[in-house]
Amino acid sequence: MKISNILLFTLFNFCWINVFGQFKNIQLNAFGHLEYTLEHEHQKINSFFSLGEHDIFVQAKITKRISFLGECTVKYDHASSSKFTVGLERALLKFNLNSKNSVIVGKIHTPVNYWNDVYHHGRVFFPVIDRPLSFNYFVPIHTTGIQLQGQNIGKFKFGYDIVAGNSVNSTDVFEEGFTPAIAVAFHFKPIVGMRIGASYYYDYMEENGHGAHSGHQNNSHSGHAMYKDELYYHTTCFSLALFQEKFEILNEFSLNVTVTDTLGTAINYSNFIYLGYIIKEKHVPFIVFDFIDIASNDLHSYPLERLKLGFGYKHIFSYLINLKVQFEYYSSFNTFNNPVHHMNKLELQVQLAYGF
Repeated sequence: MKISNILLFTLFNFCWINVFGQFKNIQLNAFGHLEYTLEHEHQKINSFFSLGEHDIFVQAKITKRISFLGECTVKYDHASSSKFTVGLERALLKFNLNSKNSVIVGKIHTPVNYWNDVYHHGRVFFPVIDRPLSFNYFVPIHTTGIQLQGQNIGKFKFGYDIVAGNSVNSTDVFEEGFTPAIAVAFHFKPIVGMRIGASYYYDYMEENGHGAHSGHQNNSHSGHAMYKDELYYHTTCFSLALFQEKFEILNEFSLNVTVTDTLGTAINYSNFIYLGYIIKEKHVPFIVFDFIDIASNDLHSYPLERLKLGFGYKHIFSYLINLKVQFEYYSSFNTFNNPVHHMNKLELQVQLAYGF
């Protein structure tokens, strides 16, 4: 990260805290995390500490019906000379039409599943250390555009989202072509602590690529020439979340289909399962299962099979600070980078996540 970027980021935060922060209708929060990793891979052992994402989260009530939400992060970026960069994750204005329905414009988290709706970049709120694997590949994380949203409608607290915005391969300021990406989602909450939902996302790319709205760590095609022609992109997600006083369950299933003139239809899918048990409100042992399969003829993310099995423990000091310890086993088979390469990895991660 350049010194000028650091100074601008610091000045931005100073202004929010010291100028805008004096108004009662503005709320400023900051979140971050530190990690330690011990891993065994290819008969080699690595041990290292990591400085994780640090997140500035701003909410402001402008009028009785208009509000603003902004989120920016300082995070690792291998392409930067300093290995860190500043990113604008969300910047949106919300117009409340009434108590249940609203219109949102700006850069949003695409409402395709429970994880993307509920969690932001503050790892202190994550039930586990990492995001699901699908977020690194074919879940459309962000959209810059317009959203129609409904929340807590009726007895079962029905909710819906309809979004039109820039393509997966676009930037936040420009997109080639005329056809917007479309997302339609719904959910309901039959009991307190439960949410069941589904979504469909469609995108037509005149030129295939990965832009500002792709996965946070999409590197499956790193170092290789990408397919550049047109591509049809469909993603369907199903979520089940149940967070109760004694136990927690989260299941995120994603089905992704890409269609090209070159290799036809590719069907990809992933499934993430988290199970946690709460002891005396502070101790949460948990297990996690995460699997992703990207087809051999996929030309957007490129072929990959990866399995992660893990178990861990979270100690909750307060709702704004916790310590997670997670032991994981990875098994990965990448048919694009190397048709016969098979990777097994054991990993121990310790994460201290905090906010204020």
